[in-house]
Amino acid sequence: MKVKVLLFTCLALVPGLALPIYSPRAMAMGGAYVALSDDEASIYYNPAGMAAARDYFACVPNFSITADDRITEDFNTYIELKDAIWHADVGEGDLDPLTDAIDETVSFLAGLAENPPGVTGYLNYGIGVMLGPLAVSWIGGGTAQVLLEPDTNLGRMIPDMYLMSYESVALLYLAGYLDSEQLVTLWPTYPDPDGFIGDTEGNGIGLTENQTGALLTNDARQEFIVSYAEFLWRSGRRDRFFVSAGINIKYMVTQAYRNRFTAADDGMHTTGPGWIIEQVLGTRPILGHAVSADLGLLGQFTPYLRLGVLVRDVIPAPISWDEPVPGVPTRLEPHWRIGVASQVVPDMLTLAVDVDLQESEGLFSAQQDLSVGARVRFNDALWAAAGFRYNLADETQPPLYHLGLGMHLNGIRFDLAVGLGKIDTSGEANTYFSASGAMGFSL
Repeated sequence: MKVKVLLFTCLALVPGLALPIYSPRAMAMGGAYVALSDDEASIYYNPAGMAAARDYFACVPNFSITADDRITEDFNTYIELKDAIWHADVGEGDLDPLTDAIDETVSFLAGLAENPPGVTGYLNYGIGVMLGPLAVSWIGGGTAQVLLEPDTNLGRMIPDMYLMSYESVALLYLAGYLDSEQLVTLWPTYPDPDGFIGDTEGNGIGLTENQTGALLTNDARQEFIVSYAEFLWRSGRRDRFFVSAGINIKYMVTQAYRNRFTAADDGMHTTGPGWIIEQVLGTRPILGHAVSADLGLLGQFTPYLRLGVLVRDVIPAPISWDEPVPGVPTRLEPHWRIGVASQVVPDMLTLAVDVDLQESEGLFSAQQDLSVGARVRFNDALWAAAGFRYNLADETQPPLYHLGLGMHLNGIRFDLAVGLGKIDTSGEANTYFSASGAMGFSL
């Protein structure tokens, strides 16, 4: 096996996807890389690909970011419904327009509570060195997300001006929009009007006291990996037919941060680097630990056709958290993925298809990726690729599209890729964007 040295950084481990995409070469193919792996990306996509790597030396730092917006449209709708409550055309003794507007808003928020919208960003990093068949790597990945948490309490949907009159308070209570505890807070002597207090600041009643807010979470995962790959069988000129296997042994440190903000919090109206440092970087993380492994197989039985199999986290090990953290996984789950790649035009045009064999829990919905990509090479010096991913587990999500290009000239590699898409069919505001770049040496 050829001696290879691989140094790479910033691998885009995107937790919201069934199999995270990293490396611009893989991203440009829409993630269809299990059977195509033959470079430094093999350490993640299929360690068996390291045995058949095209380069004997590579030092190619990678940088990747992803943004996944599924909150803009829903948040704008919530603001419009709140405005409808404030401006309800209420007549004397007739609160029906107000209560109708409240009912519509509560119904909308209740739907969001079952499937909270949010926005997510990803930024990742890593470094690894491989000598011969052995690689030692450190890969880090982090994700920060904001999820909308609706408050559907009816009493906190009522504009404060309607809580300053005992007549409207009585009507709202009798209609079921104020509970008995809220009634006593506003009107301790009910039904005697002489003891009516009305709305006061900080009593937890009224639309300005609504607790609809955002849950800010930040999760990170550091992987310390020892990898090994080797041919199980090879034959033909220049190893044109072979079967190879690879394994990653991983020690993982996971980190979890949790903060919640509402409209009543001063921090909700403060922006800029200071807010980020205080609310994200200034929060003490809770740590978890686990040990697991990845397995990969790669076979080439014709000159132009490859088959690949990847099993990530093949050991379903428990994650030992230092203290309980709501909403985080407590066990690693194995993830199976298969791929096929074919040189449709020898040494020029390659097509690849990957598919997850089971659903995974995503940030917003179940995930099961079908990835398809096409790559064109020009004299081994330049390449361009396009691909898409389709979520088999969520029929409402349209495909996400990726494009990329790169060069490999006199040992210098430069690769770029971007991804674009609309998250769901309900509105143009919910979007997906990703970008990945790499620049380094590869011989």
